[in-house]
Amino acid sequence: MLTGAQVQRRTMPDCRGACLVSALICVCVGLAWQLLTVHFTYGGNRTGLFVTGSRFPSPPSLVSENLYVLPNSTGYDGQMYHYVAHDPFLRRGFAAYVDSAKLRYRRILLPGLAFILALGRQPAIDVSYIATNLLFLFLGAWWLGRYLAFLGHSPALSILLVLVPAVVTSLDRLTVDLSLTGLSMGFLYYARIESRWRLYALLVLACLSRETGFALTLAFCLSGLALHRFAQAAFYSTTALPAGLWYLFVNSRTPDLGSVYGAELIPLAGIAKTLLHPFSYPFSPAVNGVITALDYLVMAGILMACCLAFSALYRNRAGYIEIAISLWALAALCLPYEFWQDCCSSGRVFTPLLILLVLPGVAHLSITRALPLILVSPRTWLQLVSPMLGIVRGILHYWR
Repeated sequence: MLTGAQVQRRTMPDCRGACLVSALICVCVGLAWQLLTVHFTYGGNRTGLFVTGSRFPSPPSLVSENLYVLPNSTGYDGQMYHYVAHDPFLRRGFAAYVDSAKLRYRRILLPGLAFILALGRQPAIDVSYIATNLLFLFLGAWWLGRYLAFLGHSPALSILLVLVPAVVTSLDRLTVDLSLTGLSMGFLYYARIESRWRLYALLVLACLSRETGFALTLAFCLSGLALHRFAQAAFYSTTALPAGLWYLFVNSRTPDLGSVYGAELIPLAGIAKTLLHPFSYPFSPAVNGVITALDYLVMAGILMACCLAFSALYRNRAGYIEIAISLWALAALCLPYEFWQDCCSSGRVFTPLLILLVLPGVAHLSITRALPLILVSPRTWLQLVSPMLGIVRGILHYWR
């Protein structure tokens, strides 16, 4: 016997073509940005997208790649996942060049898939990594379009996914956050249409993407328990097993994690310290003031998102979406000062929270639920100003 969601799915208009077009537009925009950045910012060297810094030594075996290295810089997270992709099973000694190797290797989904797609061929891994990242953008936009169409909205709205912080940062710096954001869109769609095995597969992948992906599995299981669907909760709890086994493997081959941020995870302590002692940028007072103002908007947006998430859970205590966003909100409130010092961290890590906060109310669009995403995004977009100016100057130079 079909459920109401399955009946609605069978009777809704076929919009796969529109969803496909929207997803392809997202990928084309993302790829165009990367191609232009590589050409005008990194002199045609695609390894520049990994943002490798000189302060971290690179594996000697990658010397043939002619890595683009930023002088006097620590680089960014993408450089670490680049090394993981070249040595996903910890056999080549690359873990010695990865900061917090235990943590980085746990987030195996994107670098691991890049290795598999390249068939383990080292020269092909960089291109495979970039292509896999774009694949998650395509899938995320596709699932978001399907979800919107299921609710009676235009799938074309899914094109906006390319503008959210996790996508922008992952396209520009090849972090792993786009993978979880894309999978979160699949979670929304398959949970709503009650596609059991596809949802199961997505939850498995989400747990392997990064530790915040466990929130989706935990939320769906807690929702099942609250609704007295004990068999369902037990069934979906097993989606965390592959990640658990992978964690055991990584733990046995990497040094102790220690304190990642160098501080205890005290609720609100990191946020309060950041508000009282904002990061100082090496620019003029006017520019520094603008950036600091945007940093404050990020904090305001995250705090507002947390309040809205807890309020939504209070109104619907058995909702899997409400439970998921509340779990992410709890994590956000407990993160320390060191986390908030990175201008891109909060936006990219908590993009699933910001999006899922908006989508359940998409049938009745609410500026209040969208406001946290609106407040957080500009700080991430600001990071694109410098490469954007370089691209514009390069294009104008060709026209002269």
